[in-house]
Amino acid sequence: MRVIFLVALTLSSLLTAPAVQPGHQPARSCLIVQKKCQAPNSTSDQSLVISGTQTTPGHTTSTHHDNTSERGSTRNTPQQHAEAPPAVRTPVAYECVSLAEPCTSTSPIPTPTPTPARRTIPAVTIDDLASFRPDTPQLNTEPDHIGVAGLPVNLVVDTTTHTVQGTLFDFAVAVRFSPHHFTFDYGDGSTTTTDTGGRSWTSTGDPQFTPTPTSHAYSDRGEYPASVTVFYSPEVNFGDGIWRPVAGYIAAASSAQSIRIYEAHTALVAHTCDEDPTGPGC
Repeated sequence: MRVIFLVALTLSSLLTAPAVQPGHQPARSCLIVQKKCQAPNSTSDQSLVISGTQTTPGHTTSTHHDNTSERGSTRNTPQQHAEAPPAVRTPVAYECVSLAEPCTSTSPIPTPTPTPARRTIPAVTIDDLASFRPDTPQLNTEPDHIGVAGLPVNLVVDTTTHTVQGTLFDFAVAVRFSPHHFTFDYGDGSTTTTDTGGRSWTSTGDPQFTPTPTSHAYSDRGEYPASVTVFYSPEVNFGDGIWRPVAGYIAAASSAQSIRIYEAHTALVAHTCDEDPTGPGC
């Protein structure tokens, strides 16, 4: 069906907006209607665009663009003299086609931020920590690598709690090793297990050859390879600040330390070495 609108009638009837309650402020600007019209029986680019846009509550502004032009012609410039009478246009019937568009929000809709998936901390066994090795303990002896048969030789292990970084189950993890107990191998077939790594005579202020929980007295002279194995209690932390203990122990052994044991002989002498430097034992 061909519908004919007059320009004056179109502007007054087409662009009427529904009433908006006082105080209501719409959050968007809506294009109510837009019509493009062309003169009937015209093959030129003569056209008329009629549009209306609601910009404030209860009010509608409209624009009427009469873009009438001929191909190859130049658009007329505005009159420069105020005394020139305005041009009078004869109302022309136009054939209009609706180009109404839906309203669009002026404020972009925020994209919701996805909630990160919560990580599941896996259970860890002592076998899972096979690739994590604690530091190698260091064994020290008093006197320094020598001793006297029948007298205590003091053995002291140097180790502390420490942490090793790595990856477990594709998670970054820290493994903390704390010394739990110690097994001393004195190299003569005897061993002892203690809950301490020992203390030196220097630190305790005791004189040499004082028995300690980690000392050992060799019966015969000779050379003996002494060592110690430290059993560490592990804990894991997956970056959340929580240290989770792991059942079991991870052992680390020191290198062997050679201890030479001498025999001590006594002799009855009449004078001291100061008095007789050539005497027995001097």
